[in-house]
Amino acid sequence: MAEKKKKTIKIQTPKGRPLLNWVGKHPLEHVQGYPTQLIECFDPQSKNHALKTPVYDGLEKNWHNLLFHGDNKEVLATLLELGFRGKIDLVYIDPPFASNKDYVRKVELRGLKDLGRMEEDSESIIQQTMYEDIWKRDEYFQFMYERLILLKELLAETGSIYVHLDYRMVHYLKVLMDEVFGEDNLQNDLIWNYYMGASGTERWGRKHQNILFYSKSNKYQFNLDPVRVPYNPETIARAKRGEARYEVEAEDLEKSGKNPGDVWSDINPVQGNALEKTSYTTQKPETLLERIIKASAESDGLVLDCFVGSGTTCVAAQALGRRWIGVDVNKGAIQVTSKRIQKIIKDQGKNEKYPTFAIYKVNNYDLKILHTEAKELAIQQYGITSTKTDPFFDGTRDSNELVKIIDFNHPLTLLDLQLIVDELNKRPDEDRNVIVICLGRETKVDAWVEEWNKKQPYKDTRTKQRIKQFIIFDLKDKNFVSYEPSKAEVEIKRKGKNKVKIKIKSFISPTIIKRLELEPGLLRKKIPDFRSMIDVVLVDTDYNGEVFRIAYSDVPEKNNDLVKGEYELEIPKKKTKVAVKIIDMLGEEVLVTKKV
Repeated sequence: MAEKKKKTIKIQTPKGRPLLNWVGKHPLEHVQGYPTQLIECFDPQSKNHALKTPVYDGLEKNWHNLLFHGDNKEVLATLLELGFRGKIDLVYIDPPFASNKDYVRKVELRGLKDLGRMEEDSESIIQQTMYEDIWKRDEYFQFMYERLILLKELLAETGSIYVHLDYRMVHYLKVLMDEVFGEDNLQNDLIWNYYMGASGTERWGRKHQNILFYSKSNKYQFNLDPVRVPYNPETIARAKRGEARYEVEAEDLEKSGKNPGDVWSDINPVQGNALEKTSYTTQKPETLLERIIKASAESDGLVLDCFVGSGTTCVAAQALGRRWIGVDVNKGAIQVTSKRIQKIIKDQGKNEKYPTFAIYKVNNYDLKILHTEAKELAIQQYGITSTKTDPFFDGTRDSNELVKIIDFNHPLTLLDLQLIVDELNKRPDEDRNVIVICLGRETKVDAWVEEWNKKQPYKDTRTKQRIKQFIIFDLKDKNFVSYEPSKAEVEIKRKGKNKVKIKIKSFISPTIIKRLELEPGLLRKKIPDFRSMIDVVLVDTDYNGEVFRIAYSDVPEKNNDLVKGEYELEIPKKKTKVAVKIIDMLGEEVLVTKKV
């Protein structure tokens, strides 16, 4: 059977001015959508209407919210194919800042506040890299350019986009957005000013971030009344004294409030003890997103965030009764967002306007967490010092060798080695050895390395030491990434005619155990309760083998609380398959099923 030809979607070329130019700049002329796979659904009111393929026409009159796991460029193209062109009312994105550092999710095991902490430091030691914000500038510009073009295609004519940045890239992105959206459509360069942050002695303390607010046209929505803030008490006092410049009564001023302006100093960053706090270091406060959503999305508006991270945009939209779409390539982000949304829907009960959301996969990114974990373990195991200032090499070793870590999605190839050689040729004074860390290698690699090493000149003729020697560390050779999945023993028994009793008898995450053992200076403590390693437990009481429909979720209220581990739930009277999904603290999932 012939493969179905993919539909090509034409994209309008930006025509705005001024222009930002970079090496390799090219507009998107067309894109192609990808198949979507419905993998999970939260439907506490049993509406059972999650669409297998989320086509806009099918959702318009029977909406459920959407969470996509996949690369956002691919997901945005897929949304165009599914009929969402011109349907989005508000886009908020908090993209990478090109900060030249890794952003991590800090993981603490439940019920053990001190486990995973250094004796002299309150920072969590078990850290999981969610994304690397290390870019060559030209690559960053092209990355953002393509996504901004697609977002404009999805925006309604009355729609708006807010892009959250900091001092590193805001000036470049402003010019880039002038090209994509038009210079005249810049409505505000909002300043989020906060009291927290390093002061330092070398410069003025950096205590603000920028949010660029553009509209798609001059017909954009903006509702001031819901976001007005109180007048300064002195202003009210002057009005009460009857000073001539106030043309309204003091009571009216107090009642109406004022425009917050474009410098927001009244919204604090998320504190460590805040109830909304997640494990994301870049998490934005819900009050910030609530202000943006109230102003730029009507009560039934559709909000999109394609860098969803900790899920704050979706959380705020859900709480305010707006429709939403969230996208992230990182599975951990999808899990954190899902967990937060489930809690809101449960808290609001039957009053919830949109009580159902579904998770879709676009392409397969399940291995991303494993590859990230393996890279972190390799860095620890081999004593590598990460180098953030080098755009090519990943770091150095104590013996001063350069280190290059090959993407674990493919084995080391001759092309990878040639790229390293090309980089060394750009550095004529570089004579250090190069350690290449890989997960598997092609058969021709060993012969190539041997030949290369023989051809290099001597560094010291007396010791016969040569320069620029390639040293291959293949993690497969060392059984370094002998990946062991998490394991669970779960007892599932029918009780009476229409109930099931579930008991999690044991759970082990080899990845968590390995991380604890490898971290230097870690407090050596046993884990007295295996539930410390479990983040969330989900149950589908009538699993069809394809879509996991969440009938029950055990999401602990506080970070230090444990999951219950034992459940008694209603099930159909007929024979049914019960599925229990256990998600550990690093985001790995274990699925246990049984017919009862």
